[in-house]
Amino acid sequence: MKLQTIWRGAATVAVSTSLLAVSASAQAAPSTESSSATSVEAQRLGGGWKAKRATNIRSIGTKCGKKVIAEVSGRGKMTLRIDETRSVGTTLSKNISLSKSAISAAVGWDVTKSRSITVSGSKEVPSGKYGTLKAYVKYSGKKFDVEGVPALSNKWVTFQKNKTAHRPIGVCFKYSQR
Repeated sequence: MKLQTIWRGAATVAVSTSLLAVSASAQAAPSTESSSATSVEAQRLGGGWKAKRATNIRSIGTKCGKKVIAEVSGRGKMTLRIDETRSVGTTLSKNISLSKSAISAAVGWDVTKSRSITVSGSKEVPSGKYGTLKAYVKYSGKKFDVEGVPALSNKWVTFQKNKTAHRPIGVCFKYSQR
């Protein structure tokens, strides 16, 4: 088994290239990195977490989704109308190292449940024009950081910043004509 030594802060971590063994030992080494960065690196290499939590939770307002959920078009003079109901779920940032129940508790809604959204709107198309009415999901969002206590430490460290959760709250419309 071949071992490779990686220097990070005040800890030396020996990693097996066959990934069968991971060990860590504290040794003094000259470094400018903080001990929290060392703890996070040790966690990435297999140390484990004692606890994790969402912190710095803040509202980030609303936004319209990018995917069209309903569309209607036609030549005027006419009224374009959309009347549909859709089931839409919460969207989350990728690779959040926190359980969905912990995220739900932090943001204030159940991120595992879908909501029913009624898409209802109309637009008058003038005579001689061709109009298109598109509907998108409108989301309300929260941003948060993820902290944890690495197994090799007793100090909370932030290891993921600016993760997001967006819940569906309604519909945005976009009208175009030519």
